Amino acid sequence: MRFKAVAAAAVVAAGVVGSAQAADVSEQGAKDLYGNLTYFLPDDIAKSGAISVKPVSTHYEITYDLQKLLDKLNASGFDISGLKPVMMLATPVDGGLWNIEGSNALDVTARSKPGSGPDTEFRYALSSSTFKGVFDPALHYLRSMDMKGQGIAFATKATDENGGVQKNDATAESIGYTLTSADSGEPGRLDIKMNGSLQSLYDKISSGDATLGEIKVAAIDFNLGATKLPLKAVNSLLQFVSEHKDEKTLSDADSQALKTMLVDAMPIVGSFDESVAIKDLAVTTPFGNGGLQSLGYFFKMAGPASAMNADFGLNAEKLTLATGLVPEDYIAFIPDTADVQVQVPNLNFSAMMDVLKETDFKKPDSNTAVDAKLQQAMFPDGTVTINFPRISAASGLYDVEASGSMRGWLNEKDRVSMKMTVLARDLDKTIAAIQEAAKTKTDLSQLSFGLMMAKGFAKTDADGRSRWDIDLSDDGHVSVNGQVMK
Repeated sequence: MRFKAVAAAAVVAAGVVGSAQAADVSEQGAKDLYGNLTYFLPDDIAKSGAISVKPVSTHYEITYDLQKLLDKLNASGFDISGLKPVMMLATPVDGGLWNIEGSNALDVTARSKPGSGPDTEFRYALSSSTFKGVFDPALHYLRSMDMKGQGIAFATKATDENGGVQKNDATAESIGYTLTSADSGEPGRLDIKMNGSLQSLYDKISSGDATLGEIKVAAIDFNLGATKLPLKAVNSLLQFVSEHKDEKTLSDADSQALKTMLVDAMPIVGSFDESVAIKDLAVTTPFGNGGLQSLGYFFKMAGPASAMNADFGLNAEKLTLATGLVPEDYIAFIPDTADVQVQVPNLNFSAMMDVLKETDFKKPDSNTAVDAKLQQAMFPDGTVTINFPRISAASGLYDVEASGSMRGWLNEKDRVSMKMTVLARDLDKTIAAIQEAAKTKTDLSQLSFGLMMAKGFAKTDADGRSRWDIDLSDDGHVSVNGQVMK
């Protein structure tokens, strides 16, 4: 069972794993294709009829009967309805590649069986979807893919022992997804790019007849890119797992083979980057409403394997909150824009690979110190540095920006050092606004006093901004603009 779900998901995702040099469509070709499609599956699943292949004209018609698959997986506790077979076409083309295409619709509902716990119901529907792409059987991977879906619905319903009903109903107008790839210049490795979008998302959360919240999003866009993905090496690992899934211990030869495959798969990526952009987010609750004009996120890793940098960022524009969520006196202090960028530099994946080379996979229990060795390889001096390229927030009453770095000791949790530069524009305007608000919100008085003290330590840059260079040493001493603080 531990391999069934992974294997089934891999086969459905791949769509087709045909003979690399297939050219003619025939009954024998269908048998060969079926054998490849079921290669990773246990015999009982392969013989269940969950996958079938037949030649039709110039292509093969592949059918996935997911109901038969679930029956063999013994999915208990739920009655599932609406689970219809999914079909796709595979056409062999020059170069050993396959064109794949399909058009399907889904409307599946799962309900808990009586006596199996609280009454629950789950529904997922897709009124229509189309996809087409090119599959490379040598890499067991899609070299390109275009997918479009319309009319998405997702719903859950739970009834408690007292008859109370909790519901979550979500819909989306459409979803689109595109994948492209190119050879990376290293055998068995690909560079890939993916992008997609979800349009007009609406989510309603309710309890009984009361609406607890509504979420609306105009669009969610995402982009992803990766270089030097070791797809052939990963495929070899999957084959190894399939062939040795029932073995409790590995022979010396198999242990060495597994180690070689893991080393071949390293580094797992040359570079990686992803970003997500959310547009026109609106939230409605009984306590008040809020929203964002845009919310963005990014993550990327780049650099040589011995000194990779990991960067993370989050930004938001035009945040609005109703007075039911935030007191009216604080509304003006909500930032119009905010930006946070964080970096962890010099991650040494090459040294981690060296540790894996020395690991005895035949006797995993004897490698209790592997985690410590990996940590030592990644951070040889026992410290982690975190850089802050930019942290900023601005509204009509303030404009603040900070940058710097922090260093922490892995084995001394209380030992930290930091260097940070803080810049503030129109500080007098900010202090005046806080003093005015403090007339009704006395808890702001201390903040006003603290800012006036900070102003006394500030330097003035050429552009008029107030500046503080803060230095916190690992022994606890603090200085601001060179002046030691008590």
